[in-house]
Amino acid sequence: MLRAVGDAPYEADETRDIRFCLPDEDGRERWLRLDEIPLPPTTPAAWPRAYAPAGGGSA
Repeated sequence: MLRAVGDAPYEADETRDIRFCLPDEDGRERWLRLDEIPLPPTTPAAWPRAYAPAGGGSA
């Protein structure tokens, strides 16, 4: 993700989400949240996570 964002300008929007100014496929600048930045097809899948039950107790 750091490679995708690099030293791009960023700012907080009205909902306090951080948005980065990045070029889209056509070279136009777009302000995107981290979860909106498209990843290249060579990006490996996310590592599976084990989730604890709600309340932190045992299942």
